[in-house]
Amino acid sequence: MFSKESLYINAIKYKAQLKINYKKLQNNNIVETNNSTFIAKDDILGRDIAMKLIAHSSEIDNTYISTLLIQDETKLIKKNKTKLIDYAVTSLNNDYDIAISKNTLFETKNYFEKCGVDYIFSAYHILNLHIEQNHCNNNLVILLFNNQAFCLILNSKGEIVFNKRIELTPFEEIQNSEFYENEVLGQKLYDEVYALELHEAIKNTIEEFYVKSKNIFIEKVSILYNLKLISDDQIKAMSEEFMIEVTYHPISVDEELFELSKDTHTHKSFIKPRPKPKNGFKSLILILSIIAMILAIGYLFLPIEKILGKKEEIAITKNIKKVIDLPDHVEKNTEVENRVLKSLEMIPYDVVLKELLFEKNTLKIDANLLNKDTFIKVIQPELLKSYKMSDINFNDDTKSVILDAVILAEGLKNKKIVKFKDYKDIYVSNEFIPIITVTEQIKMLFPKDTIVTFKSSFESEVVTFNYLVNVVIKKPLDFFEIMNTLNNELYSINISYPLSFVKTEAGIEVEFTLQFHQPK
Repeated sequence: MFSKESLYINAIKYKAQLKINYKKLQNNNIVETNNSTFIAKDDILGRDIAMKLIAHSSEIDNTYISTLLIQDETKLIKKNKTKLIDYAVTSLNNDYDIAISKNTLFETKNYFEKCGVDYIFSAYHILNLHIEQNHCNNNLVILLFNNQAFCLILNSKGEIVFNKRIELTPFEEIQNSEFYENEVLGQKLYDEVYALELHEAIKNTIEEFYVKSKNIFIEKVSILYNLKLISDDQIKAMSEEFMIEVTYHPISVDEELFELSKDTHTHKSFIKPRPKPKNGFKSLILILSIIAMILAIGYLFLPIEKILGKKEEIAITKNIKKVIDLPDHVEKNTEVENRVLKSLEMIPYDVVLKELLFEKNTLKIDANLLNKDTFIKVIQPELLKSYKMSDINFNDDTKSVILDAVILAEGLKNKKIVKFKDYKDIYVSNEFIPIITVTEQIKMLFPKDTIVTFKSSFESEVVTFNYLVNVVIKKPLDFFEIMNTLNNELYSINISYPLSFVKTEAGIEVEFTLQFHQPK
């Protein structure tokens, strides 16, 4: 009996990132998982990311791409109420439907236009699923996600009796305000503003509810977060002030979205899934295989002329093009890109990076910290997911409140990577290109003031030119745009180690080895 395979892809758009989670199932059992994060600031999904999603989807017929609304402005409405005009409506639970304006829904659908999407849910669906799986009677439950607070109050029967969605100030607004001085103090200011806003949001929500309802008493406040921004002491202070229990614990949005994408909850999506390919192609392959087998048997026992008929021999001259295997530059660049991105993502807002140095198996981080505990509690656990060991050295000479430290991570782990599809593009392979021409072509791929210096060359199965590239960028996103430019080239060009990022007055100075490969 054939096994049934399916692939679930969660693609969640944040402010300037797209986080993707893959789950491959075989007979409803998870057999492979993988995660990746991409820089994504445009209104429509980039072609390179879309092509990767299409490539993943092409491997398995039953592939489903799920996402959450990019702009979640949903409204909860009682079932059997008058339908809202120009709104898309779907089910939340047995008592409520959920509605979103068709224009806002179009924004999310249009974002995934290049690769398509099967399911679109609201953050309220995530929150409601949590409530279905946990007892939340007489409870104010809040989901903090994408600078929004999604609030639901439930009665003693676990029924929703009040809902509210609150916008919270994003970090970018603090960063652009007149009170922003530097990254460390700016993050501290944001944390204080965020905690104060959340405190006021809970207080106002409770007061607003009690004005409307006198028969239900809120016994507990449950706060669910995808990214921890509130300290345990702040939660304890809230609990003492409100005089009710306040809890604060993480929720995996990816896992909840995966559950929503499975058969029992798919009717809650704002859109219907795309039709999936039938097994006709596989049947055709089977038929062709049988025909080939019959011909093979006939060839063993009968002259080929009797099977196909005798034909005159015709001499055909063919131009045979030599196929050259060059290093897959997209795969190599993606490995570097993911490693840099993971290192940047693990750095909390209260840490300022001064220098990053990536070697083949090591990472060195020169940074300023506000608290020594940040390394033990936040940075080291993340580093040990990718490296075998990690340590930190503080500069004991400094008397400043800001701690100067060097973090070392060694022994890069060789993690198993789920490969859905190999890179198949054909490289441009004309006549051999001399060093001078290659150098001029490479300079055109980088900003005007970039310094490109030829260092060495070596021959193996192919010829490789090594260059030292020094470029100053304004923000980390510029580095990933350089990566995207290289990946779109039809030549085998990849970034190699060592790779360093140094914060300077002019910007971020990036230096790395660049390799250009071509046939002999």
